[in-house]
Amino acid sequence: MAKKRIIDLSKQNLSYEEKNQIIKILNLNQQSMNLEVSIFQNNEFIKKTTIAFAHIPKKLKAKINPLC
Repeated sequence: MAKKRIIDLSKQNLSYEEKNQIIKILNLNQQSMNLEVSIFQNNEFIKKTTIAFAHIPKKLKAKINPLC
């Protein structure tokens, strides 16, 4: 059985603050180790984008790694 390549993390409510923006983690692509995130500023949605797993805080990495 093949391993899931995309893990839905939206129900985990994982987020962090960076440059006055709240970044909420939505999905993890295990193959590329990229995260799909939503960016909010002043409680308003700005954009949905992809960032590298390596660019998130260590505390969140520790929470996400066991899920992989």
